Amino acid sequence: MDGADSVLDGSSMGYLAAVLGEPAFAAALLALMRKYANVDQLALFALDESSGFEPIFNTGTLLAPQAAARLSRLYCRKYFQLDPLFERVARYGNGKGTHTEVHSSAAPQPDPLCRYLGFGAKCSLIFEKNGQTYYLSLYRRAGSPHFSDAECGMIKQLAPPLRGLIHAHHRLMHEREDKAWPGQAAMHSHDCRSAEQLFFSVHHLLARDEA
Repeated sequence: MDGADSVLDGSSMGYLAAVLGEPAFAAALLALMRKYANVDQLALFALDESSGFEPIFNTGTLLAPQAAARLSRLYCRKYFQLDPLFERVARYGNGKGTHTEVHSSAAPQPDPLCRYLGFGAKCSLIFEKNGQTYYLSLYRRAGSPHFSDAECGMIKQLAPPLRGLIHAHHRLMHEREDKAWPGQAAMHSHDCRSAEQLFFSVHHLLARDEA
């Protein structure tokens, strides 16, 4: 494999920046990581004190898209308590600044994805950007070797530019979601003619999602 510097000057990082805030960002990030390590699934979460864990995306070849999205929601709701890195993620925003942590599963751990779905080795990045903590985990299928020190070192070299890109993607996602709400409400005004009806519709969708 080439050094991480070759990617920083190549087209992959540029494409990642070009799809900020778009669904294609997840696949682009997975493709970038695969240049340096054998990665089958990639999951990204954000954590802050006000809203708790938030799933950003979960993509790869180990789970169908709908199953991956549902699993991420379940993780944020309750399974995070089984994650051996949860305490580190939860404490991370206290003065860490630009520091980035890399953790590799050198031995079997009770990670919810590995334990319940048969995922294999895991390598995680934990970092903070503008007061927001991010938790990026790379998974291999069961039976694959653990991430080597060289692979973890290469992934850590990618972290500085990824911190800014991931944070920008997360922020743009929220901005576009906020802008979409008024238009969606207007298009369906015959179904939601009041704030109370709109609230009921949203509550119904969330309840259906919980099922």
